Amino acid sequence: MKDDKDISVTRAVGRFFGHIWGATTSPVSSEESEDHSESQSEVVNHDVQEAQGAIDGKKVVLRRTTIDEVEIRED
Repeated sequence: MKDDKDISVTRAVGRFFGHIWGATTSPVSSEESEDHSESQSEVVNHDVQEAQGAIDGKKVVLRRTTIDEVEIRED
């Protein structure tokens, strides 16, 4: 069997897209997400700041969104 550095470009591209496909179709599970199943969260503030300007004759919009959230865990 060949080393990984000896594979063809076609094979490398296939592996690349295979990894991307696998990452996007596999379910996400972690201990952290399971811990949050017994918690409640509430958004207490949602602030959006926006500034408009121009750079080199092109319209530029700078937007900053801040979300304050309270989480109560049942420990």
